[in-house]
Amino acid sequence: METKKQSVIQVLPQSVIEKIAAGEVIERPASVLKEIVENAIDAGATRIDITIEDAGFSLIRVSDNGYGMSQEDLVKCFLPHATSKITSADDLFSIATMGFRGEALASIAAVSRTTVISSNDSSGLGYELSYTGGEAGQVKPQQHLQGTTVIVRDLFFNVPARKKFMKTRKGEQLAITRLVEQLVVPFPSIHFTLTVESRRVMDVLVADSPLARIADIAGHEFAKGLIECKGMRDGMEILAFVSTPEQLKERPRFQSLYVNLRRIDNDSVTFSIREAFAQYLGAAYKPSFFAFLDIDPSRIDVNVHPTKQQVKFDDERELFGFVYGIVKQGIGAVVMKPDQFQTEHDSLNSSFQSLFTPQTPEPQADAVPLNLPLQFTTRLSPVQNLAALPSKDQPDPDLTSQSLLSFPQQLPGEQKEVDQTVEKAVELSDVGSGNSWELIPCYQIHGMFILAPIKNGILLIDQHAAEERVLYEQALEDIKRGRSASQQLLFPIVLELSPTEKSVVESGSAFFSAFGFELSDFGGKALSISAIPAFLRNGAVEDTIRGMIKYLLDGKAPEFFLEPEKRFAAAFACGAAIKAGQKLSQEEMNALMNRLFSAKNPYTCPHGRPTLVRMSIDELSRRFLR
Repeated sequence: METKKQSVIQVLPQSVIEKIAAGEVIERPASVLKEIVENAIDAGATRIDITIEDAGFSLIRVSDNGYGMSQEDLVKCFLPHATSKITSADDLFSIATMGFRGEALASIAAVSRTTVISSNDSSGLGYELSYTGGEAGQVKPQQHLQGTTVIVRDLFFNVPARKKFMKTRKGEQLAITRLVEQLVVPFPSIHFTLTVESRRVMDVLVADSPLARIADIAGHEFAKGLIECKGMRDGMEILAFVSTPEQLKERPRFQSLYVNLRRIDNDSVTFSIREAFAQYLGAAYKPSFFAFLDIDPSRIDVNVHPTKQQVKFDDERELFGFVYGIVKQGIGAVVMKPDQFQTEHDSLNSSFQSLFTPQTPEPQADAVPLNLPLQFTTRLSPVQNLAALPSKDQPDPDLTSQSLLSFPQQLPGEQKEVDQTVEKAVELSDVGSGNSWELIPCYQIHGMFILAPIKNGILLIDQHAAEERVLYEQALEDIKRGRSASQQLLFPIVLELSPTEKSVVESGSAFFSAFGFELSDFGGKALSISAIPAFLRNGAVEDTIRGMIKYLLDGKAPEFFLEPEKRFAAAFACGAAIKAGQKLSQEEMNALMNRLFSAKNPYTCPHGRPTLVRMSIDELSRRFLR
């Protein structure tokens, strides 16, 4: 006779339920801090002080001067789903606060030793309540000014397995600093401080506008160059500050979206801003931005993600079009000003004439079509008499920084020598190594590519990718030697960083030193650079430092890779390499070609992109249907 099986479904103990719930909300120390600070903001605080020790595992303390809590509310605030923010399901679609679920403190208390001290009046008397691993202590009177202090100690002490999945202490501390930066931006009326290991790393005073608060975080020079874009439509209002064309980077410093003051991630909005830029400036570089979207709470669902990092919009297509249109209009007002466009047109006309006239031409009435795809500039060949070159004090009338394609002049009788050099340089598989490119005529296209004739075809080289490869291999050699040769600067460069960026530099100081940088604290958020790698151009210092910082901020810290030297060298090379739009002389193009084809692998950049493309005469003939 077959016996019945006993039930295998068990009701979990309350302690296990609490730990599971905590796992959904409390992922890491930064998650704890986020929930507590958001509660302080909702409490009407005008000052919030944060103290961190051991990356938040030993101590997280947040003190505010908000409304505070009564003794009764202090007891209730630790209960699961106890909240003052909503009273019914309908309220979920009219949320105007940072928090609303009433589960944060209960989740935090379940996996730590938590103490809350609060007072809701000016008498100086408050109450204290502590929890240890979800077990409540006794409420007792405590001296406290109006407001609340939350103290979290020994995070995850009763779930040690969780710690195994955390990043390094430096990684967790970086996440906290980055979080605080994100939290303070939309609240310029609140004074924030952040103290880490007894050191004040952030003191953000009350500001009079969102832009002023952005300047506090990103730096005043960065903020001064931002483009303001604003508009409203159908219950939506946006205020966005986006980087100027001069600030565009392959790796943007900041991309922050706030919806009803809540920092969220949304691919649609980010893509709409990128697309607005691409209409004018191409898609190669990504803009930095701070965007503040105010929208009717009934049009969004903020209850779709445990940590509230995402929201759902009722009409994402409409939102995309709205943001795209406002940002495009704002960028267009700066990029396409009529007076700037006229200057560009005049430059086109002058450059085109210089191709055919050795002397400075007289102005002509006929205008060059505005859609002219290429600009031409006469340049001196490197083999010409150096005495003929203009002095630094006298600008060459045939040179223009706006030219897109540069053709060098050649002296009579020189072409034969050049042709022989080309033949010699490309005999080995058309693109050989160890050959001299000094006499090969190179042409720069759109400030991005170098065109060179080779045997049986042409060669197109990506100038940024090419120098990336050269600098990458040089950086690796320097790392193997232990330190790169440095050049001391006569006047140190002072670089203004955000608190997060400065923290990255401090944690990665050994890598920066290996490349030949000498960095020191300049006070506040500033960094002093007194020496740079010997082969680095002075004008590339800031881009190089910021590129390396951005590389680390993307979560690609060296310790997470099997070959950290190669990864970090790639970040260095990307930041230091020639950028798109940077004008190169004939000598500079020839030198880059020589350096590229002396590299061990001249065919790809460190990230795997091709450095060059070869097009044969046969392929060219097919394109022209010959």
